[in-house]
Amino acid sequence: MLLAIDVGNTNVVIALFKGDDLVTSWRLHTNATHTSDDWGISIKRLAQEAEVNVADVDGVIISSVVPVVGRAMIQMCERYLHIKPLRVHANLPLDLGLDVKDPESVGADRICNVVAGRTLYGTPAVIVDLGTATTFDVVNEAGHFIGGSIAPGMETSTRQLFSRAALLSAVDLRIPETVIGRDTESNLQAGIVYGVVDQIDGMITRIKKETGWQEINTVLTGGLGRLIAGELSTPFIYDPELTVKGLRLIYQQCK
Repeated sequence: MLLAIDVGNTNVVIALFKGDDLVTSWRLHTNATHTSDDWGISIKRLAQEAEVNVADVDGVIISSVVPVVGRAMIQMCERYLHIKPLRVHANLPLDLGLDVKDPESVGADRICNVVAGRTLYGTPAVIVDLGTATTFDVVNEAGHFIGGSIAPGMETSTRQLFSRAALLSAVDLRIPETVIGRDTESNLQAGIVYGVVDQIDGMITRIKKETGWQEINTVLTGGLGRLIAGELSTPFIYDPELTVKGLRLIYQQCK
């Protein structure tokens, strides 16, 4: 059984795979103060509740964009699972083709998304990950990552707005009934949600124009993807587990 751990700036996603099948997954808050013992106890408890025996885990792969948490996870695996995990980085033998100025600067999460996106859904492709940041990863016909763009995530920009505007209060992120809000709450919801929707549609249009590709497989992932998916004009595939699926594929290629 494979344990796949994706450490993001906001959440840690932990998934268990048996062969190609996703057995179960959990989403935890990223806590930089957690020790390896904290993470080990949490994983053992979650596995017990899911009636999974952690002794069946014979492989671990970790993607991390938070170094202190990534190190704690590695220590946890070595201490609690007696396994040295595979860590995702740009120099793994993946035949990925990181056709950018500084390949080693490409985040581990983006590598996972590109591997999963091109393998599962074909190329050319744009993978849109709605997390702490909204990232657009562009994959050409040959399956090479040729770059993309990074924007503040929906929740990130929303928190910044509320912290800076004294007269605005936090609202629930949901699809409003109309684009033209009739009160402060619906004004905020319309601006935030439809702003992201139009950002994605607009970026895909620009990427098509810049590359000359008539058709692009647009793959949407991230926790907020489900919220805005039904509002997009762009045809898309929604895969909330894309990153951990990429971890599984990378592990299979490198072991």
